[in-house]
Amino acid sequence: MENKINRLANLHETGSFLFASKIETFYLTGASFDGFWILALKGKICILASKMIENQVREFFAGQNTHIYIGVPFAQKAAEIIKENKESSVLADSKYISAFEYLTLNSKFAQHNIKVETKEGILDKLRTVKSGSEIENLKESCRIVSRVCETIKSELRSGLSELDIHYRIIELFAKNKVKESFTPIVAAGKNSANPHHASSGYKINENDIIMMDLGCVYKGYCSDLTRTYYLGKISDKFRKVWDIVKKSQSAVLKEIKAGSPLSMADETARAVIDAAGYKDNFIHTTGHGVGIEIHEMPSLSPNAEGIFLRNMAVTVEPGIYLNEEFGVRIEDTALITDNGCEILTSAAYE
Repeated sequence: MENKINRLANLHETGSFLFASKIETFYLTGASFDGFWILALKGKICILASKMIENQVREFFAGQNTHIYIGVPFAQKAAEIIKENKESSVLADSKYISAFEYLTLNSKFAQHNIKVETKEGILDKLRTVKSGSEIENLKESCRIVSRVCETIKSELRSGLSELDIHYRIIELFAKNKVKESFTPIVAAGKNSANPHHASSGYKINENDIIMMDLGCVYKGYCSDLTRTYYLGKISDKFRKVWDIVKKSQSAVLKEIKAGSPLSMADETARAVIDAAGYKDNFIHTTGHGVGIEIHEMPSLSPNAEGIFLRNMAVTVEPGIYLNEEFGVRIEDTALITDNGCEILTSAAYE
């Protein structure tokens, strides 16, 4: 934790940070429990915790260079500590602090002439590049979701409803002792034309399309996988569209590597789909970063700035959606390497 905070101080040219969300505290410490804040000042790291988690906090942070405060009003105590350390401001992430929390902090801190400054994505630059342990957790998360997808594929049959499949996915995650990283999307028939369809009672027909978007969380790290299958006799139009989407995805996976522009991913995917005549049917970006959140930086959008870095984890998920007909999306989670990328999800494409 201390090393990460020191790196943050160099990135943001300040030594005073307040982290109040579980996402932030988990990333910085690895603690799987919440109910505490981290107040990081120059040369001092403070843990402000609820009385309910005192035993967990004292055990977890034993031997670490931290100052622990238990059962105190967090905002009031934070203000007092900041004042004692002769600081006049503290930086918090606007993505993870609610309007109510911001107003409460401002009210308490103003009493001590302390300013609450906010900035979006304070931890983003650190979080985009994964460490060795993070990569291992991501890989296991991807292995589990791939196995679950393969099992679901083997069980698909006419008469099953989207909700039957939806809850079977959750059941299989539970058997693997993981939870879903987002609500699974199961979209069959015309419903597959809706990228974020909510699983319904629609029952699969004898010759039907099933699009499944699923992911799980292993030791705090997410996976993300989408497959579009066809049950029964495949129509010529579906075959054509599926091939275009797969060609688009393969082109991106072949090109991305450390040092490549982030925007290149979307440009590459879109070029294939545009050339095939489906420009207006690719209605979302090509992918996103994945880690302790299912959507994190970087975004693989047309106007993305920056370059791919070694050990970034991203999804690549082009899609074509034909309203009132069907949709196809194919998605994998990949790890960026110096010479390309390593695809972490392995479920069969067909």
